[in-house]
Amino acid sequence: MQPKTRRSWTCTAALGIEFAIAIALPLAPGMSGAADTPRTVVEVTAHKTLEILNSDASESEKIRRLEQIAYATIDFETVSRLVLAKYWKEFTPEQRQQFQEEFKRALTISYGRRIGQFGREKVVILGERQEPLGDVTVQSQIVGKAGDVKADYRLRQKDATWYVIDVTVEGVSIVSSYRTQFQEIISQGGPKQLLNELRAKNASGEGLVLPETASSGT
Repeated sequence: MQPKTRRSWTCTAALGIEFAIAIALPLAPGMSGAADTPRTVVEVTAHKTLEILNSDASESEKIRRLEQIAYATIDFETVSRLVLAKYWKEFTPEQRQQFQEEFKRALTISYGRRIGQFGREKVVILGERQEPLGDVTVQSQIVGKAGDVKADYRLRQKDATWYVIDVTVEGVSIVSSYRTQFQEIISQGGPKQLLNELRAKNASGEGLVLPETASSGT
């Protein structure tokens, strides 16, 4: 029974971390983005996000508050480039913008409907690792009632501010997982097919297949 409990916790943790990591919170008024560090961004992000998740607000209010922060601060262009990879050049400028909007909406739908599963988790920072292109990965552990989960946050600096551009939960990269899903669709019907499917899923309230579900074969 232990493996099943672990898988369940990992999936739940990934949902929360998708919000927590994707939300690169802006610095408090009066602070300079250049003075910030990747570790500080993750610490502040985790604290503020878990504060919202553990509040007494309604689920819709929690989603609204998280969404408001995420949409204002995430570098969705970089995330979109990473997710679409080699197919990015096949999208017109208009299609790239449409993808970013539909992808943001799909993420909100997918993770928002599971937001009520979170308990009183906390995030412990374990260290940092330099990556190519000047990126930095902040290594952390999410401590929760069902067990501990490893989460690595990858950040990239843009305009003197650090933004989270990917998160790897228990070895599963959010970007890589969605890249696999999307490339299969694009290879069959091109950018138009992917946009149509995202619109349809968003309109139906289905959202995206969760990374853990998409990656696990057992």
